[in-house]
Amino acid sequence: MIEVFDVIIVGGGPAGLICAETLGKSDKRVLLLEKEAVFGDKLCAGGLTRKGMAMLEVPDHVIEQKICDATLFSPRNKSFTNTPSPLLYTVDRKNLGRWQRERLEGSGVTVRTKAQVTSIDPETVTLKDGTIYGYRNMVGADGYASTVRRYLNIPVVKRLIGIQYTLPLPDVTPMLEIYLHSRFFKSWYAWVFPHRESLAVGCCCDPRLMTASKLRENFHTWLSLRGIDTGDAILESSPISYDFRGVRFNNLFLVGEAAGLASGLSGEGIYQSLVSGQEVARMILDPGYDPVSLRSVVRFNRIQNRFMRTLYLSGIFRGLAIELILLLMNNRYIRTRVSNAFS
Repeated sequence: MIEVFDVIIVGGGPAGLICAETLGKSDKRVLLLEKEAVFGDKLCAGGLTRKGMAMLEVPDHVIEQKICDATLFSPRNKSFTNTPSPLLYTVDRKNLGRWQRERLEGSGVTVRTKAQVTSIDPETVTLKDGTIYGYRNMVGADGYASTVRRYLNIPVVKRLIGIQYTLPLPDVTPMLEIYLHSRFFKSWYAWVFPHRESLAVGCCCDPRLMTASKLRENFHTWLSLRGIDTGDAILESSPISYDFRGVRFNNLFLVGEAAGLASGLSGEGIYQSLVSGQEVARMILDPGYDPVSLRSVVRFNRIQNRFMRTLYLSGIFRGLAIELILLLMNNRYIRTRVSNAFS
């Protein structure tokens, strides 16, 4: 006899775990399926903004760095920001996932790891080991290559390619660095994220507008010019979806990157994942619920995506536009508004 759940969540990233936690406070029968043996194993710069921290209240033992200082660089200018409270927290995604998983203990949510979904039907899912479960609602929280999104026949067209080195460093300064350089990254940027004993150094682009191979070539040229030695570090890459088409499709839902809720400008996705996972859980619990926070995330993403596209289309004037942005960022009022909007 097939076991039937009120909600099956496919994927144990930040979106799936917070969705499960929210549903776990109700009387719904909930099953969380994670295809890997651990939670949160994903290439990521590991930045959690103040908005994300306000939702999760991550404890100090999970946080690697609390960042109050950030510098935005262009080829000719720079803008320094210092805030009285952290504007960004860096975390190891596996440690964050482990902590979020621990919050499900005692909630009644059934959790299975090494549980890869291989097929979906209107009322059932089948796992790689042959197990079949029934569902009344399903949440796709399974990231860029979402099985649930594929079942819904929703393609991913708008995406970023992120590439990154993780450089071991015994003494890390808690300073966030963002580099805008039109020659190398067009509308996007390179980042230096400080962690406990390492630096995450990477960049991203939309491969429709700049090929991944060209990005890699430009990244290594930029690293050389900056005097950054990657040593034996391995260059890792990961796609990021910002192709949002909605979250609700009858009794199936998409959250986080499966829904295409990352930013096409910054690649940020943890906060969007948390909001969408929580809001979808509330929508399932109350069909009349108005997801105001989710609409706000979608609106802000669209603003960022339009800015990214406009900057790209500025062509030969892009470098001048970036220098103007840096000059504006040296205005305290503008710098504070931008910092608050992003973090």
